[in-house]
Amino acid sequence: MTTETASERGSTGAVLLRVTLGVIILVTWFDNLDKGLYTADGLTGFLEWLFDAQSGNGSTLTVYKSFLDVAVIPVAGLYGGLQLVVEFLFGIGLLVGGLTRLSSLVAAAFFFNVFLSYYGGNEWIWTYVLLVITAIAVFVGYGGRKLGLDQWLARSRGESPFGLLW
Repeated sequence: MTTETASERGSTGAVLLRVTLGVIILVTWFDNLDKGLYTADGLTGFLEWLFDAQSGNGSTLTVYKSFLDVAVIPVAGLYGGLQLVVEFLFGIGLLVGGLTRLSSLVAAAFFFNVFLSYYGGNEWIWTYVLLVITAIAVFVGYGGRKLGLDQWLARSRGESPFGLLW
């Protein structure tokens, strides 16, 4: 009698978390697309709003603001276009369980970035802590190995390189 490991069979709980994260990301993606946040002006305006204490969120992590001012705002159009594509792809990946381990790591980094963006402001930042932890749980629980494309990939191709893709 052989027993399957968690990585071979996946986890129903991880599937529920994976699909929920995928839906959250894609619903937000469509909303951001509608608002024009993936354009240079839209992204720049949003980043300025984040740190505006008078009429914005009032984030207080000044070291992070300095990073955004130097590394993101000068290339906001490029960054917005990249975010448009990457955010959509990892949202779809989580929804359908394709390249779930990679998608969940990208999601964890994304939500941590959002946490830093809102830190110290009016937004309740613990939502983003929960989203980071949820993405990590999907990674650890092999969330695509059950009811996902990764289940087929693991059976047909074996383990992914370094265990990071599916």
